[in-house]
Amino acid sequence: MQIGKYFILIKTEKIMEIFDWEYKERCLLNNDGTPSNFRQVFGLNGVNVACPKSSYHIVTTKDLSNLGKTFMHKGYNVSSFTHRNGEVIGINIDFGERPSKTGDCSYSLIITVPNNGGGKGYLSIKQTRLICSNGMVSTKTTHKDNYIKIPHTLNYREFIQLMEDSINSYLDLLDEVEQRDVSLYSNPMAESHVLYHVNRWFYEKELPYNKKTIVTKKDANGNPLETKFISLSDFRSMTVLDRENLPCKNRYEELMTAFKKEIKYNEDLNIDCSMYTAYATVTNYLSRRIEKSKSKAPEEVMYERSSKKLSYFY
Repeated sequence: MQIGKYFILIKTEKIMEIFDWEYKERCLLNNDGTPSNFRQVFGLNGVNVACPKSSYHIVTTKDLSNLGKTFMHKGYNVSSFTHRNGEVIGINIDFGERPSKTGDCSYSLIITVPNNGGGKGYLSIKQTRLICSNGMVSTKTTHKDNYIKIPHTLNYREFIQLMEDSINSYLDLLDEVEQRDVSLYSNPMAESHVLYHVNRWFYEKELPYNKKTIVTKKDANGNPLETKFISLSDFRSMTVLDRENLPCKNRYEELMTAFKKEIKYNEDLNIDCSMYTAYATVTNYLSRRIEKSKSKAPEEVMYERSSKKLSYFY
């Protein structure tokens, strides 16, 4: 900058852009060539991601980046994710590690924004247990700030500011997640009782309904003559007496591998079996399935999908 004949060098700290692309829009025309009330929205690589009404405001990558930069300036690591060329965008704010009675955990807060005509942007918490790399995402806490949404309205930037204020009090949110873990941990039980809950979770949350009917009699050509709907009791019996014919056997064996690991982790951490052991078994199982998944969805999206199955423990 020049003042008179002198030059003053102003040094600014440049923070990299969180997103390297932006949405573009084009009005859709009526049959007579006049502008309609709808428009095309193009996301990453120019792919059409939505055709919303004029009243539906896209949350731009620039505005979401600005939210992320406020936390980068505070020293936090912030990353972005894009799903289906921009149908969903989001940022992941890493808040580091915290000690816990159930094993040290790392935490990050995730802001997810559907821009494909779907719901509002929302805040969720990802918790990773360090001893086993089990991950889960929670959007259901009783903390009122967690219910702040980013709507697709003209004033959505005001809600982004409210979201920023909400995250500034993130310690309250993390405390609540930890309290849930302690509540599960404070319910000690025998290993056999833990296994009961693990089996029941698999039966209720993981086993597809159409797999709960098994063939009990076939004709000479192998066609089914008789079928039976298996109850939870039937399923538990099969895990012991007829394991080879267990529906979704490969998945169940993965769950049992996770169960054995969590029992070993309890020994390493010198903690008793409890409902938390069943919970940790399930998150271990879900985390390993995400790791080997061939889905193209961002990890943040896959974890949130899987974590909906954890409602058994809430």
